Amino acid sequence: MISNIVGRQKNDLMRDLSSFGSLLFYILVMILSLLLQNYSLFYRLLIGLVIIYIITIILRIIFFKERPMKLKHESFIEKLDAASFPSLHATRSAFMCLIFINYFNNAILSMLMFLLVISIAYSRIYLKKHDIRDVVAGLIIGIIIYFGINLIL
Repeated sequence: MISNIVGRQKNDLMRDLSSFGSLLFYILVMILSLLLQNYSLFYRLLIGLVIIYIITIILRIIFFKERPMKLKHESFIEKLDAASFPSLHATRSAFMCLIFINYFNNAILSMLMFLLVISIAYSRIYLKKHDIRDVVAGLIIGIIIYFGINLIL
């Protein structure tokens, strides 16, 4: 009985951690940047999101890989969603982490952001949405996109 409760709590924690890499959270951060009238941050986040999705969609079309816990798919869009490689959560969270590290320029916050990204990446593996290669590829793509955007802007 106790182990069931602990297991459920761990699953809930992993699901909640994973949500920090979700599209909804990313969009909420974008809206917050607009409300704070930080248009530079908003544009970086927007451009990053568009590039993240373009690269991920292309990779998922070319290198389709089933998720560890397979999802049924009947349409092209469902197939893209059912694909595991690369992890969009890892990509978004790595990109956003680097944006925040640069924006706040605070060592303690930087370490907390890094730990959050690692936690999000682990949660995706724990929840059987991705394997380690999917997550590592997502992290690398997020980092590359961040530095690419910084070179351009």
